[in-house]
Amino acid sequence: MSSSSKDLHLVRYYSKLIETYIQLSLYEEAEATATRVLAVDPSNLIVRLKRGLSRRRLENLVGALVDFEAVLSIPPKPDTAELLYHDEALRQRDIVVSMLGYTYTHLSLSFPDKLAEYNAPEIPSISPSPSSGDSTEEHTVPLHILLDEPLPTNCRFYNHLGCRRGKKCLYSHAPDARSIRDDLGKNVCLYHLVGKCKWDFSSCIYSHSKDNLPSEYIIDEETSKPAWWTDPVRVEAVRELIEKRDARRKKIHEQIERARLRNLEKNGKKKRKKKKNPADKSPATHDVPLDKKEYANAFSDSLSSTNSNCDETLVFDWESESESEDEVEDGNIDSPTPSDVVSFGTKPWGHEEDKALVVALNNLHT
Repeated sequence: MSSSSKDLHLVRYYSKLIETYIQLSLYEEAEATATRVLAVDPSNLIVRLKRGLSRRRLENLVGALVDFEAVLSIPPKPDTAELLYHDEALRQRDIVVSMLGYTYTHLSLSFPDKLAEYNAPEIPSISPSPSSGDSTEEHTVPLHILLDEPLPTNCRFYNHLGCRRGKKCLYSHAPDARSIRDDLGKNVCLYHLVGKCKWDFSSCIYSHSKDNLPSEYIIDEETSKPAWWTDPVRVEAVRELIEKRDARRKKIHEQIERARLRNLEKNGKKKRKKKKNPADKSPATHDVPLDKKEYANAFSDSLSSTNSNCDETLVFDWESESESEDEVEDGNIDSPTPSDVVSFGTKPWGHEEDKALVVALNNLHT
């Protein structure tokens, strides 16, 4: 996977993670995750818009206004999704302005230093290697170097005592929808924080320690709010949202599983029909016996009526087997020709009936 593809994959993952945090009312985590992404990708309008939404929910109105104005400062491309982001940022900006009582222009003139605190830090950069021969330019660090790449399963060692493999680890060091990030970068179990984790400290792949979680959310130098996991009311609200989310996921999983089983059963019936021996289908229900060719046609028609993809090799195998049976019938007795057998209404594929008929004919001639 190329560097640009990895960066695009990471942006989509973290953008979706931020949206999940917002849906669970975990606005502190949504803002913190968005800030980490904007530190390496400040031009991402979607992440900046979501950070503004999180800040508004946290009553960080000045920070939210800064993000909405940053989105509005870039003209959207016509006939693209940027128009939707622009309209949403405009609507949210008007809400924040009405709550603050003054505009972004007033803030920028009165408190320019304060506004700068709410902007994301600059993109980290590294100096070129000596072997490159270019010592004047600085190269931007790719996103996948600065942000942890998500993998299917979180790393137990990373979240507990620490992982020595770093970027080479086969397990994920990135935050996900089942955890939140502490100040050391470890992923703390979200279910443990709401009292729903079924594993103990040593069994859960996530950390159960709250020691490195921030005890409060700081809005500015004078205003702060207690962390949500210290507020019983918010803990209960988050628990209910998690239960609803898990119920929806369980329902979707059950629907997918039922559909998978139906498809397996349907495919199994088709395979059983194809593998079924056509000789088992006796044409005894016909009033008029069928010869070999007519039986083959009838059998082919019956397959065509039950399965649009008729397996014609079954008919061919039956014809070859019938010819070998005719050869076995040649013995010490004089058996009639196939045309004689058909004229008497016998079935050419029945050994015992053919032999009995031949014996009866010989007795009549004698």
